[in-house]
Amino acid sequence: MKFKGIAFILFLLLFGIFLSVSSCKTTKKREDVSKAAKAYQNTTSYYNGYFNADELYQNSLMVLNQSYKDDYQKILPLYTYRAVASTKSVAQDLDKVVEKLSRVINLKRASEWVDDSYLLIGKAQYLKQDFEKAQKTFEYFSDEMNPAFKKSLAKAAKRKQIKLKKKQK
Repeated sequence: MKFKGIAFILFLLLFGIFLSVSSCKTTKKREDVSKAAKAYQNTTSYYNGYFNADELYQNSLMVLNQSYKDDYQKILPLYTYRAVASTKSVAQDLDKVVEKLSRVINLKRASEWVDDSYLLIGKAQYLKQDFEKAQKTFEYFSDEMNPAFKKSLAKAAKRKQIKLKKKQK
């Protein structure tokens, strides 16, 4: 009886080690990843990177909203964080947001949080009033993460291959 219990515990331990080792592999394509690896990538990218970056972003947004003072002699702004003259008080936190999310994007390509990370990077750059970088990030996000755009690129490449084959004949 004692041997069966020890063998079962040993089996669970080895299975857990195998599952954790096989889940750590990162690849460029989402399709090449096992379900266990994808679950691992989703969990670690959300709780290690995205969640902490989102908390920093929300905190920075709150600081900017609280630093604005209403001037009733002028038209009141709709978004008070945009009316703040200087974002230097939160610039360091917003740089950390971009850094954390860049790690998620580079290390956890198989996770479902890559597109959300790009979006939050653009929002952080916009909040920091770095409008050119924010525009480039949002353009990249809309081009890369849009499934219809990817399909149209694939169709265009296929048409080009067909035309090349016809010319070769």
